[in-house]
Amino acid sequence: MVSPGAPRLAEALGDSVGEGGLWYIAPGKPDTFMLSWIRVRNLAVIEELQVDFGPGLNLLTGETGAGKTILIDALSLILGARASTELVRTGAEQAFVEAAFELDELPQPLIQRLSEAGIDAEGSEILVRRELPAGKAGKGRVSVNSVAAAATLLRDIAPFLVDIHGQGESAALARTEAGLELLDLSARGQPRYQAEKQSVLDAYGGLLELEQEEAELADEARDADTRREYLAFQLEEITRANPQPGEDEVLQEERRLLSHGERLRALTEGAYGALYEEEASALARLAQVWKQVEELAEIDARLKPFLTSRETVGAQLDDLALFLRDYRGRIASAPGRLDDVELRLAELERLKKKFGGALQGVLAHREECEKGLARLKDSSQLLGEIREKKGRVAAQYLAAARALSKRRKAAAKTLQTNVVRELRDLAMEKARFAIDVSDSEDAEPERAAWRPTGLDTVELRFSANPGEDLRPLARFASGGELSRFMLALKSVAAGGGESTLVFDEVDVGIGGRVADVVGEKLKSLSGSHQVICVTHLPQIASFAHSHFRIEKTEERGRTLTSVRALDRKGRVDEIARMLAGSEVTESARKHAEALVAAKS
Repeated sequence: MVSPGAPRLAEALGDSVGEGGLWYIAPGKPDTFMLSWIRVRNLAVIEELQVDFGPGLNLLTGETGAGKTILIDALSLILGARASTELVRTGAEQAFVEAAFELDELPQPLIQRLSEAGIDAEGSEILVRRELPAGKAGKGRVSVNSVAAAATLLRDIAPFLVDIHGQGESAALARTEAGLELLDLSARGQPRYQAEKQSVLDAYGGLLELEQEEAELADEARDADTRREYLAFQLEEITRANPQPGEDEVLQEERRLLSHGERLRALTEGAYGALYEEEASALARLAQVWKQVEELAEIDARLKPFLTSRETVGAQLDDLALFLRDYRGRIASAPGRLDDVELRLAELERLKKKFGGALQGVLAHREECEKGLARLKDSSQLLGEIREKKGRVAAQYLAAARALSKRRKAAAKTLQTNVVRELRDLAMEKARFAIDVSDSEDAEPERAAWRPTGLDTVELRFSANPGEDLRPLARFASGGELSRFMLALKSVAAGGGESTLVFDEVDVGIGGRVADVVGEKLKSLSGSHQVICVTHLPQIASFAHSHFRIEKTEERGRTLTSVRALDRKGRVDEIARMLAGSEVTESARKHAEALVAAKS
């Protein structure tokens, strides 16, 4: 069966799967990452369903065994949880889960991780799809924004999308830096705390730059003698040859002329003789021509214009004769010049092949050698200066990191106290919680322990029962207690813009006044997060912004799970059922009406 609200999916998939639906818009809600919808097909008892979630508090209710936990499991698959072919519905070839997440602007670390996987993340929506073929363990397919991806990518981006608390699951707590991030988040309103965090980050960045520069100079210093000798040899070789810009091109042109010397000499002598030296030279005959034209012009004036060019033509021919005479002399006076040109060109070609492929490259290499030798000359002094500066910046880092550590320890005590107070409100009076902030305050820490966040490591430890040792929270396994603990933790340290929070089994073992407290805290938390919660308690369900009923039916001998978004009347009916059981009384309905009116 398909849930109402499916036309939103039809827009994305071009697949009409239903009509109607509920989309709650909470006014003034801050921008947070939001799970828009999830669609499931052929997963366990789910044939097909879709849930369109809204901002604020989304509550899932239904009878035991209806499939609420399966829906959470489906969401876990979207986040990269290990898949089993046993989840595929009997008789189906494959199961798939698909979900869309929206935010006005994606966080930069998320964009970077998606880009590394070749996925366009310029929009505001992330669409994740995971397919599980029947009987083919490990052969499922994953896509993000319609691009094939690995399941490991889903685990990498999960902390940005959804944080599930319940059944021992917590994407946030599984990360080693979770405790530190949580502590820093709890102190986000303290300007001095934030200033000291920035001081640590700035000093760390400066230290990295100096260490890189020091390493480069140290490498040079280790090979200084060999490199100095090598650079000096190359520089001396180029300097001795003393190439000039464009020299090879000039020599190539000269070589071309010299290689045709005999021909040039014969042509020059012939042209000069015909123009000037011979008895019947062109200039002598031209003088006769001008005399005859002059006489013609006295008879016919139409020839007078030609006489105006006489001096110009005569001057040009005189210049040509002089050039030919000098040119002939130069050719005759350059014996052996061709050999000199060939030798020089050969030397320049050798330099070009060795140092740059072109004469300009040879000249550039000469400049690099000069700079390299100058740098080597000053490297020892520079290395000493950088090490001295690095020592000062390292001292600044340590001072800032230790100051930040003190503030973190103070913030840890405050956070511990506040969380324990919240736990008492949630019927966990005997629970203990500790935040261990470890640093190297009393000793000089190893450089490997220095991080841009400081020297601290933070571990969250918890014990739900008297007599039990405090244990790392990330390994805490009780779903209900962990859900309530995370509710307390998030209530104290919540901040806007974080991932969707999912609470499963948060109401295990509670009721009455405590159920009201849990509902209040969930609703308060939904002011800065989208919250999705599975509950069996009517007191909690009455706080919902969006309420969904999970139902299980039997058709043709098969169990089917469906989801239905409830309007106000449907919410009253569902809460009345939760209050009264299978037979809803008028008293239960009035009580349900009062709960919805008072807490929605």
